[in-house]
Amino acid sequence: MSKLIPNHAIADKIAGLEPFINYNGTITATREESGQYVIQHWSTEILRYDMSSRTIKSMAHGFISQTTSALVGRIVRNLPDTAVNSYLAQIDSWDQKRIAKMLTRA
Repeated sequence: MSKLIPNHAIADKIAGLEPFINYNGTITATREESGQYVIQHWSTEILRYDMSSRTIKSMAHGFISQTTSALVGRIVRNLPDTAVNSYLAQIDSWDQKRIAKMLTRA
């Protein structure tokens, strides 16, 4: 079982692609045997990242709550820039703009 962590420590775990569970159990990250790093929020998959190809396979970016949006911001700021930029090039322009803004928010 992963160590329970406070929300302010999530960014470092994402940057290291480390498994974690936040204190209240609403956000979890796991490393699957398939080489996928998966983050879930309230049991909804938010990110699927392929660690071997270093690519984002899927990410929640449509109509999401403010809390989930903050998590997506943490994710995009802590994954490799090349993976984020490649993913942004694959999605529609409205979502590209919204996620690109998340890259610069603190």
